[in-house]
Amino acid sequence: MFGLKSVYFYLIACQITLIKFFKKIYFSSKNYNKSLESKTPQQIYYSPNSFLLSIITSYKTHSFKINDIDPNIFWLENKKKDAEQMHNFLWLSLIDRKTDHTKIKKIIYIWMLKNSEYIKKTWETSTLSSRVISWILNVDIILNNSTFDFRRNFLNCIISQTNHLKKNIKFESNLKRKVEILTAIILTGLAFKEYEENFNIGIKELETLVKNSFDNDGFPLSRNPSDLIFFARYFILNRPPRILFLLLGLISSKYF
Repeated sequence: MFGLKSVYFYLIACQITLIKFFKKIYFSSKNYNKSLESKTPQQIYYSPNSFLLSIITSYKTHSFKINDIDPNIFWLENKKKDAEQMHNFLWLSLIDRKTDHTKIKKIIYIWMLKNSEYIKKTWETSTLSSRVISWILNVDIILNNSTFDFRRNFLNCIISQTNHLKKNIKFESNLKRKVEILTAIILTGLAFKEYEENFNIGIKELETLVKNSFDNDGFPLSRNPSDLIFFARYFILNRPPRILFLLLGLISSKYF
């Protein structure tokens, strides 16, 4: 019996490994990246307060002076050092919003030239979700006085990354990463009228997550206080009244 169980788990492990291998090849193909393309948003209908980004950032004492940065070597300097933190763009919460933001556009432009299509390292789930969230929360300064081509490419890049998240959320079992994904999807649905369905998709999945992962007291089933703090941050980030009422209603309904 023990031998049969060992063989079973070995085969399952092989299957998972093969699936990951073929997914990696498919994600890097032209057909897959072509499938992520869809309609370019014409207008931004909702621009959240950029200060909300500070809720989910982990920076403490690090400062980010955009005027001291050379955009042309920015990604070369950060290729090895803090690569994940740079690619998630959460550092946008540290910039002085009163300064000239031409350098930010240049940094993003160079990033898009090399990373607008799937790359495993820069499209890792948490990194990608954080990047979409950060871009949307700072869309006002990123697109301010931008060219038509930059605006179009930037918005298309947000949509392609969000489409990747939507296609693959069903494979995500980690609740924290799933909340990050849903937050990114919901924000695109709020920001772009053409993608209002993203809001509905995200809310539906968030409702299911709350129902299945929280107890009657509104506490995560993991019983870990740090998990409660993590989820609370993202629920606050999804702060439009409709979302808050839905979440509060789901939790309170468990009492009755």
